[in-house]
Amino acid sequence: MHDVPHFQEAGRMNPVSPDDRMPEAVYSTALDFLVFACVDLVFTYQQQLLLAKRNTEPRSSWWIVGGRMVAGEEPKATAMRKAHQEAQLANLDTDRFHCIGVYSTCFAVRRQAPKHHGSHSLNVTYQIELTLEEKEQIKLRSDEYDTWQWLSVERAKSLLTPDEAMDQALLKLIDALRF
Repeated sequence: MHDVPHFQEAGRMNPVSPDDRMPEAVYSTALDFLVFACVDLVFTYQQQLLLAKRNTEPRSSWWIVGGRMVAGEEPKATAMRKAHQEAQLANLDTDRFHCIGVYSTCFAVRRQAPKHHGSHSLNVTYQIELTLEEKEQIKLRSDEYDTWQWLSVERAKSLLTPDEAMDQALLKLIDALRF
């Protein structure tokens, strides 16, 4: 897949920064009405990929690193920000981020009340092949991830249940990887 083009008119002013947060009650209501955009990252090293065991909704299971885009932010800028915020990887060259797909994910639950309303995201997903030094530098946030593992494609697939919707999404994503 080619990269995701980003077009922005001159004069566009972004009223918020990536560090700004919408008030929880407003965000909860927005989740009932809007599909939000995320950028997900599949870190690879040689013939392995990094899977992380999340400890927060909407996915308290194996997943990949990523998170929400901010209005006006280019997808690759989000990818770079998320690599730094989530995995402590800074200054990765944008040419190393290869878009491997765009996925629509509808989760049954979410962290925000009412939890049972779930959420819907559109996920631009990038693969980033790391160096050994970068692989060893990764440290995921303990407030979001219990653990993480470098796995072969076969081992990663063995952790997933093919008839579970979000595992199907992860399997599709794994199949899109380029080694």
